[in-house]
Amino acid sequence: MPTIAEYLEELNKQRTQLAENLNTMGVQANVTEKMNTLVPKVLQIQHSGSGTVKENVLLDTNSFTSKQETVSAYGESIYIYESTSAETLQKYADVIEKWGGVSSTNNFVGNASAKYGIAVSNWSENEAGTGILFASPLELRTGKLLITINASLSSWMNQKLYLNLIKSDGTVSDLSNKITDADFTYTFDLIFAGSTSLKDQIMNCGNIIAGTYYLYISGTEKADNSNFSYNKIEYLNY
Repeated sequence: MPTIAEYLEELNKQRTQLAENLNTMGVQANVTEKMNTLVPKVLQIQHSGSGTVKENVLLDTNSFTSKQETVSAYGESIYIYESTSAETLQKYADVIEKWGGVSSTNNFVGNASAKYGIAVSNWSENEAGTGILFASPLELRTGKLLITINASLSSWMNQKLYLNLIKSDGTVSDLSNKITDADFTYTFDLIFAGSTSLKDQIMNCGNIIAGTYYLYISGTEKADNSNFSYNKIEYLNY
């Protein structure tokens, strides 16, 4: 028969495990807390996980009537990563200026058929190291994540994308370094099959641990005479 000391030792182990489990479920807990403090926190799980739906829009250019509207709305909050030319993040507005501004033939802000979305058809190199970073943080609860991408692309084109979630302090230098090092917390593959019309693609990213993340989409590579434009990107955390 276990002694009182052994019972107490086991109880202490269970207390520590409870604290760790609460943190896994997105509820802040410390292994030094007492059992009578930790147990009530179990009721907070439903508010941190699937009991609450959280959604947000990272990009929406579907109602824009000019390229300048896109630049004004997202020029400072979206970054482009051209790995072969600079290996650093560049503000969307700066990249547009580098390619001649919105008044030039500049596919970084799409065209009429793409509703002035963020096109990638004239990116500098034919390689998948380039990407687009959304600098608006995703404050995710523990639960499942759905990401919907509305885009237009050439009818013959299959675009393979990689949706990456970066856990970062949010500074440009930290995000740039993590992209260079491929230091991603989650990576999900997505095939966008060709279609001449705008279409939605829904990506089920599965179970996510609570935290602050940034969405970085890589794999967007240039192809001759191709067209691929991001028009709207939103996510649902439940």
